[in-house]
Amino acid sequence: MVIKFNLDLYILKNYPYEKIISTTFLFGMLLSGSMLSAQKMSQEKMKAIYSDDIATFKKQFAPGDYNKCFLVGDILYSPLGFSVMSDRKNIINFLLDSKANVNKKCQNKTPLEVADETKGSEEVKRILIAKGGNRI
Repeated sequence: MVIKFNLDLYILKNYPYEKIISTTFLFGMLLSGSMLSAQKMSQEKMKAIYSDDIATFKKQFAPGDYNKCFLVGDILYSPLGFSVMSDRKNIINFLLDSKANVNKKCQNKTPLEVADETKGSEEVKRILIAKGGNRI
């Protein structure tokens, strides 16, 4: 009976801490796993966006890439978010016309929030808002 009491006391005292530690560990693994699984945006892809030329862009990005998050340095951007940051209106309009998600969050920011943060042009902000962009 003394052994069972000691075991019950041990579980009561230690179980909540173990649960907190394991939950924190799992959350950390999921967070770092999403960063590790993100594809790095190549120099060619960045140049395609900077060119603001749709034909060049289409050679580097498949339609399935339009709503992905890409790692640029240590920050995640969707092609739309990176285009917004770079103020590339032709690519922005092409992506929106191609049904890219105007509210796709990468690094917990929508493209409109990227525009706000990077001092994006008012014209780009108007384009995003007209297509349903929000600051979520």
